[in-house]
Amino acid sequence: MGNKEDVQMMRKTNMRIFPIYKRLAWDYLFFYTIDFLFLTQIKGISASDVMLKSTFHAFFSIVLQLPANIIVEFLGRKNSIILGNILGCLYMVIIMMSGSLFDLIIAEFFSSMAFSIKNVAEPSLLNESIPPSRYKSQIYSKISSKGASEFYFLDAVSKAVAGILFTVNAYLPIILSLLVLIIVTVLSIGFIEPIKKKKKGNAVLMYKVELKNVKQGFVFVLKSERLKALILCAALIYALLQISLTYNVSLEENIGLSSIAIGLIAASGGMISSIASKYQGQFHNKFRNKSLITIAMMLSISVIIAGIVGIGAKESIVLMTLVILAIFMYNFCWGMFHTIIDKYLRNFSNEKIDTKIFAAYNLFRNVFRMIGTLFASFLLDKMATTYCMIIIGVLFTIIYILLGKYMKTRVGLKPEEYSKEERKYDELNQAKE
Repeated sequence: MGNKEDVQMMRKTNMRIFPIYKRLAWDYLFFYTIDFLFLTQIKGISASDVMLKSTFHAFFSIVLQLPANIIVEFLGRKNSIILGNILGCLYMVIIMMSGSLFDLIIAEFFSSMAFSIKNVAEPSLLNESIPPSRYKSQIYSKISSKGASEFYFLDAVSKAVAGILFTVNAYLPIILSLLVLIIVTVLSIGFIEPIKKKKKGNAVLMYKVELKNVKQGFVFVLKSERLKALILCAALIYALLQISLTYNVSLEENIGLSSIAIGLIAASGGMISSIASKYQGQFHNKFRNKSLITIAMMLSISVIIAGIVGIGAKESIVLMTLVILAIFMYNFCWGMFHTIIDKYLRNFSNEKIDTKIFAAYNLFRNVFRMIGTLFASFLLDKMATTYCMIIIGVLFTIIYILLGKYMKTRVGLKPEEYSKEERKYDELNQAKE
């Protein structure tokens, strides 16, 4: 884009705004945990249907991923982020007006489109705002984790506040969530587009060109052994995280915890996620290429423990405490995983391929999320939450063990150990050439 001064201004502005933006925009504040209580207690929608809405979110994310990627390439990263935040605002309005599963399905369509666009545009905007160097990965991770850790802190505070406000008026937490999204939309206007493209020809021709580019990017991702292993592992971890998000609140409600107690537990868990996000570098340095599998095993085992001890937790303070500790382990995995995965995916990438990598990841993780939440919803309709968690936890533990063997020779190698094709889009490699 433009001259050297313009590029420097773009980099400085985006790198300054991004952590501030991410702390508010990464996900819905004042919403999660309370959303389950709002939909089941206030709107009278069943727990299995609430879980099912996550399945529809995943389905729409799959269907909309290609259009979302084309939207990002067509509108640019900045304008796409603005659009995604506007769609998020519409989601909150529909949730407040919802009264049936059909209403939730409509709401999830808008939310899926919002996140499909943002999950491609946001990491790509940051990636293209950092100058190429051997330290780019560390800089990216530092900026991203700064925003993430601050988000988790705010998320913790918002969940505690939401739990209290819910007892006053169930709509108040969702109204606050909408207000934050409006602020985020305004804040995203301050970004500067890092990739300036000259648009020529009509819209249909541009669509065809972008579609061709997206297909080429997906072909590269599917040929890369490293990216296939990374995306498969990340998608399976993400699926269990999403299943547990609903199961945990359902379990807390079943063992007799109030909305205030659930909010305070969620707030404490948010603080744990924040701490985990801050120390992702040390975690990676300790476990290296086993980092993702370690997170996966910690997560699945925590689900099993929560399910087993949750059976008698309603009558025992000790068992109830163990349930809460297992949920805290889930929060640790959440914070560690979401900070570390973007860093792994953006390695060996540039502006030609980064949006395609993030799009492929979003596509596959939503495929696994849809399958996982559909099965989890089916179980929840047939048996108690505790038994559902035991079955899901054991199943994913077995999958993760097999996955660890598959990843061993494909992820975490030294740069020179990867093939030339694997590093085709590596900025440092291209700079040397």
